[in-house]
Amino acid sequence: MNKYQVTPLALATLLACAPAWAQSNVTIYGAVDVAVGKFYQADATQIKEFNTGLQSSSRVNLQDSFVGFRGVEDLGGGLRAGFQLEQKFDASSGANDPQGAFARSSNVWLGGDWGRVTLGRAITPSYNAMASWDLMGMGNNSIAVRTFGAVGTGGQRQSNQISYRTPQMGGFVMEAAYAPKEDDLSKVDLSAIYIAGPLTVGAAYNKFSGLDANFALGAKYGYQNLEFTGAYYHSRNGRHYNPTTLQYVSNSIAGSNGFALGAKATWNQFSAGIDIARETKSEYTIGNSQFDAKKYTNVLLNGTYALSKRTKTYVNYMRAGGFNNYGIGLNHNF
Repeated sequence: MNKYQVTPLALATLLACAPAWAQSNVTIYGAVDVAVGKFYQADATQIKEFNTGLQSSSRVNLQDSFVGFRGVEDLGGGLRAGFQLEQKFDASSGANDPQGAFARSSNVWLGGDWGRVTLGRAITPSYNAMASWDLMGMGNNSIAVRTFGAVGTGGQRQSNQISYRTPQMGGFVMEAAYAPKEDDLSKVDLSAIYIAGPLTVGAAYNKFSGLDANFALGAKYGYQNLEFTGAYYHSRNGRHYNPTTLQYVSNSIAGSNGFALGAKATWNQFSAGIDIARETKSEYTIGNSQFDAKKYTNVLLNGTYALSKRTKTYVNYMRAGGFNNYGIGLNHNF
């Protein structure tokens, strides 16, 4: 017997056909991003090569394909409440995110001049800090994410998260989050961002209980049509894969230190950028034994041409972990 469930895509269709929603404060938004390309991906057991074909929500795309719903209600006295729901999908096949409906975001928030409190699955503060300085805005093609993760294995998003974000104070914003224990692990996640004209400086930190901490420091500077970025990363609690067999080494915990440097130039609708991530330290432990691992220099080359404010064509080439990855794609935001 086939089972059917209402997905965000189906909801979007229903909402479009329902005149009553036209006067609400609910917004439907998202992106569709598909590329012709090839990439290597690691799962729990091995690093796998995918054949050249259509790629969606992969490292050679600019971003995930997803659909989202958000709403805001004015409660009066400067107080507002809102929600956000987002679901990723495979635009090459229409398949839903295997992580589940609304795995990208599922939260409710309350905010005002004093800041904002958010409850539920949401982007982590440390990821927001990295996005503030990352050359690719921490998009799917970010070489820093491919090399060091989202400040370790903390991830771009966190379930069961309670977060508070301050209002902007002279260009300075802080954010703190806590995730209560799940599978015996609780998490603290922090960020600080300072923006002064063309300069952005940020710091990111997160730590799961009982595990090593992860942190990153970075900056971005804009000059005329140019952008320059630099950052240092201290990443822990990852997986280690044997570089010869490409198999996951059982019970291993990997860590690396390193930096990323990038530059991007923009001419009218066209932009071109190069981002380099270099591991200065790479190691893994098994039990009480520690081993050195191969250090990689990973490179991203990106070219983007804006056909309109919402639609782009792009080329990504990523040399990461000794493997060549590429994508030539079309991205549309709505």
